[in-house]
Amino acid sequence: MDKEQKEDFIQALIDFDDGCGDFYRYRAYFLAAEALSQFPECSFGDVIASQVLKWSYAYFRQDKSDWQILPKPLVKTARKTLELTDRKRVIAAFVHLVHTTESRTVLRLAAEKLGKLDPDNKSAIAALLLLMKQDKFDYWWFVIGILGKIGYGNETAIAALIQFIKMKPNEITNEWLTLEDIYEGTITALGKIAYGNEIAIATLIDFIKRYKDDVICSHASKALWDIDPGNPIALNTLVQILETTENTYLLDMSVRYLMVINPGNKAAITILTERIKTTENEFFLCKAALCLGKFDSGNRVAITTLSKILETAEEEWVYFYAADILARTNDYQQQIIKAMWKMVNLKDESTSLSALFTLLEIDCNNQQVIDTLIRLLNTTKNESIFTSAAYSLQQFNPSIKLDAEKLNELIAIFIRFIQTHHDLEVEEDENEDLFPLQWLWYESSLLDIADSLTKILQSVYLPEVVITLKDYLSKQFYKNSSYRYEAVFNIIWHCAENLTYPDFYKAIN
Repeated sequence: MDKEQKEDFIQALIDFDDGCGDFYRYRAYFLAAEALSQFPECSFGDVIASQVLKWSYAYFRQDKSDWQILPKPLVKTARKTLELTDRKRVIAAFVHLVHTTESRTVLRLAAEKLGKLDPDNKSAIAALLLLMKQDKFDYWWFVIGILGKIGYGNETAIAALIQFIKMKPNEITNEWLTLEDIYEGTITALGKIAYGNEIAIATLIDFIKRYKDDVICSHASKALWDIDPGNPIALNTLVQILETTENTYLLDMSVRYLMVINPGNKAAITILTERIKTTENEFFLCKAALCLGKFDSGNRVAITTLSKILETAEEEWVYFYAADILARTNDYQQQIIKAMWKMVNLKDESTSLSALFTLLEIDCNNQQVIDTLIRLLNTTKNESIFTSAAYSLQQFNPSIKLDAEKLNELIAIFIRFIQTHHDLEVEEDENEDLFPLQWLWYESSLLDIADSLTKILQSVYLPEVVITLKDYLSKQFYKNSSYRYEAVFNIIWHCAENLTYPDFYKAIN
């Protein structure tokens, strides 16, 4: 194929009018972008790279007042395509974007992607540091995390992170961001990029001495070990925390880090064993027994402690917590299975669901558990129970074991939920404090169900699903920013990826 033929082929791809909602137009465009890696001299290269980049950062600004939110499957595919197309063009497009965009959000996203494509890119690092100077605190948490991803060995990035670790409480003026937030993010980032840096090592040692027995101290110890493997201060600090803390989160975090840097630590086993013998707090006992089991699988002290809690626990959640831990040991699985089925048969749906979760942990392919979850999905009127049960089925991939009748039933349940789930009608200027939380919950519930559905759909069901849901892609749903539109788009995108063009065209028209 000569150059002119290649140009014509690329042009045909980017100009393709699929006649079925642009689903295949996007696919053709991405195919053209991938072809650039083999045809970098293409005259459409800059236009294609710029368009794919625009699709990749989730939303773009048409003008100062108009933001277009892009569907997540489109964004996800665009980001994958950026890694497959002409790399030089993509890097150049990102560099241009970080130097020209007026949006701080787009600048942050573009700098992060640029740093991943071109590690230690000076424009990316400079853009992030400039963003932090221009924007007092609001973007710090995000920028610090990005520096931890792209700034390995960069002296400027390391120096900036060290400055944050040395900050004092009176230097933070943002009501949403605490000094602890800055410390945690900065320390984690420093542990990723400052390997062998003497100033960073000294800074973390000093920090550990100042914040002994604090949660943030465990993060600093892990980061210190990461940049200075074998450092005795890091190891000893984590062991000492196990001996003194009454904070279960700190206990769990320190054990988690010790399991990474020194999984066979005998001192930790001895300390946890002694603490189990002396504490009376049931939750701390559960947590300590779980931690001991991580260091010493099958430890009899841990198992005996948890068994006693099952007999004496007054709080239901403590009972479930102990049962969940014991369920991971073969010796006690049958005992836990019997106890959990008793809980399933109680009238309380929440208790039944918790027991079913534990049973799935023991045997994720148990047909009786899956059938019970489906019955719960069919009967519950509680949306929280419904979405939790659906998520559980999704997580354990029931399509492997479900027969055709049960699979049909589950697909029908999911589609009915997407069709009938109420829209959230909340104005941004009303109930401003509640709006973000409600919005996120609503997004999560519908999109989780959509994700669940795509994971169990087999090819034979795809045309009918498209026919059933296609009307929810109307402009009215998009105009209302309905997450039903987003959920349906995700499902139909999945169908488009797994149907031939003629079959998809027939179903959607």
